[in-house]
Amino acid sequence: MRAFPFPLLALVAAATASSPAPAQAPPGGAASAAAPGEPVPLDVDPPGNEKTKSPTFEEWSKATKVRLTRTGPAAAPCTAYRVREWLKVRCLGTKPHAMVVLGGDAAEVSFWIDRDERQGGEVQFPMRRGDRRVVQIWTGGVDAAGVFKPKPSLILQEHWLEDRASPTVTAM
Repeated sequence: MRAFPFPLLALVAAATASSPAPAQAPPGGAASAAAPGEPVPLDVDPPGNEKTKSPTFEEWSKATKVRLTRTGPAAAPCTAYRVREWLKVRCLGTKPHAMVVLGGDAAEVSFWIDRDERQGGEVQFPMRRGDRRVVQIWTGGVDAAGVFKPKPSLILQEHWLEDRASPTVTAM
């Protein structure tokens, strides 16, 4: 296994190392990889090498829905979108309390938690060759004694190894 600079990255890498590899894109590109209206797998049309600015609100409103490399049950309320090399993961109904970059590159990562009773939130970041990052979303509640107790809700991991054709993004 490859050595990671952050212990949590190694833990997440070990947990995902035994997962099946993502399916290869079928001949014919994105149109044949997903039914109309269905999210397109990230590996069908990987981002180029150009480094661009974060998309505008208008660009995000027209963004392509994408399917992450791997997802678990905690990611069920989430939808992923892509504009150029930028990824946005929007989770509704999750009532996030906090979001944090646990490891890797925190540059250009942005978070949003809805104001309306914290019904949902989103994370945005670029996917560029050589990138590695782990983002954790926390929820919380009040225990029997009325004390607030935070709990981890979702971990997003993005990495794009130099020898790979596309990024790997998991949400567990």
